Amino acid sequence: MVAVPPAASVHTASVHTASVHTASVHAAPDLAGLEADLVEAAFDGAGWGTLLGLLATATGREFRLLDLTGALLAASEPSTPRGPTAGSSAVALAALLVRPALGPAAVRCRDGWCGHGGPVRIGQRYLGALLLDADQAYADRLVEAAATALAIVALRRDAHAAGLARGVDVVIDDLRHGAIGPAAEFVRVAESAGLDVRIPHAGAALWHRGSDQDAWAKACEVIGFPVLRDRDRAWTLLSGDVPAELGRLTRHLAFQLGSPGAVLAAAGPVVPGDPVDPSETATSFGAADAVLALLRAGHAQAGDPVRDGTPARGGASAPDDRSRTGDPERTSLLFDDLGLERLLVGIPPQRLRAFAERTLAGLAPADVDLLHAWLETDGSVDATAARLGASPARMRRRLPALVAGLAGPVAAIAVGRLTDLHAATLARRFVALSSAGS
Repeated sequence: MVAVPPAASVHTASVHTASVHTASVHAAPDLAGLEADLVEAAFDGAGWGTLLGLLATATGREFRLLDLTGALLAASEPSTPRGPTAGSSAVALAALLVRPALGPAAVRCRDGWCGHGGPVRIGQRYLGALLLDADQAYADRLVEAAATALAIVALRRDAHAAGLARGVDVVIDDLRHGAIGPAAEFVRVAESAGLDVRIPHAGAALWHRGSDQDAWAKACEVIGFPVLRDRDRAWTLLSGDVPAELGRLTRHLAFQLGSPGAVLAAAGPVVPGDPVDPSETATSFGAADAVLALLRAGHAQAGDPVRDGTPARGGASAPDDRSRTGDPERTSLLFDDLGLERLLVGIPPQRLRAFAERTLAGLAPADVDLLHAWLETDGSVDATAARLGASPARMRRRLPALVAGLAGPVAAIAVGRLTDLHAATLARRFVALSSAGS
């Protein structure tokens, strides 16, 4: 049986609809209208707890839904104790299911709560029993009104359970692409895969730089994170303290693979989680891919090969999170640690290309690389030369003319213009990375 979140934790966006068909809190509701409201809420993604809350609002009664073993599936009151305390015995449920032959049968739960009700079917099988604190005749009418909506939720849960049987990688892929909604369903599916999207979280993207795919697959299986793996790429969701979790993830992978540089990892922007928004989580995953592309490009520019040094241990210190993306010692990068790049992540490549072409006035690729290196090193000619492996004397001849052609004499360039030039060189880099990844 799939675990059910507390009634208070699922969305209550449809709660107001039930009141439309209620004359007063304690008066008999319009059962046909109430049934329609419940079905609509179920199709909108409401869970059992929310449906029981709607019933309670419409009738002024307390409701409990038990499975065939007597275990509590949901309750209308948030204060209802969770676990076996609020459930009943299978014998009591059996008596309720054969009630037509025995007459009215009350079900008493272990915490003393007592209710009447009836069975809820899903086709030819039983889901369990819906109970409320009312006489049998009234209970029968309300069970009939609620049965269809409760069955819809059960079928939806069954469908997701079947999907999860294929592995949590299916769930992570759906989270990456924003394929699960509404919010209540998004939370439930994520929780079923061991992921918490109701607290701060971020998408994470990984790249294995080694050639041993079997070792990479095994490392992903034993690190304690639900992972979606596709050849040398992988994705997961980090919850809570995202920087700490990213560091822990990379250290675990380094230990498993025997090399501190075998995996590069990046995290997207942190999503608050309250309120839950599936699209924000998908955006974080997309940004993580872009940040990882920057990290990979920095290592490629530095000519950094895969290192097979001493295995990293759990207590090894992580590299400085504020270092440049091109630092060959850096193996992880957070979206929040980017500079101007943060403003460009997520912008369509065609818009970035247009901005770069307009700002850089048709510079040759080699000149764009030179300008980018000069801006990245805060205008240091010597640092630019070192970064490009060129002669400092040659840089002193080329740079002034290059910069002057775009913005005038170096000493007279406004800070805003330098920022535009820097953003344009980064935009061109993003376009190149996008083309390489497509």
